[in-house]
Amino acid sequence: MIELNGIYKLKKLKEKNDKIIFKSNQDESDYQVKKVIDEKTVICENLSTNEYFVFLKHFLIDPEQHDDIYIIVQSIK
Repeated sequence: MIELNGIYKLKKLKEKNDKIIFKSNQDESDYQVKKVIDEKTVICENLSTNEYFVFLKHFLIDPEQHDDIYIIVQSIK
């Protein structure tokens, strides 16, 4: 469960048919949840840069589901 003040990493992007794992998505920073906007959205602080970001909760790795580390996307050409 993603909670206020919790520290999380971002999920990696992965192409829908497993052909591509996006190499540019290598953000290993820790993000701390500073505010819960609603049931889907949070404001986080990057603990390395002190910048703030808005994320959907499902973009963060939930420690209760630690094997769920990818966001599946479909490439459009």
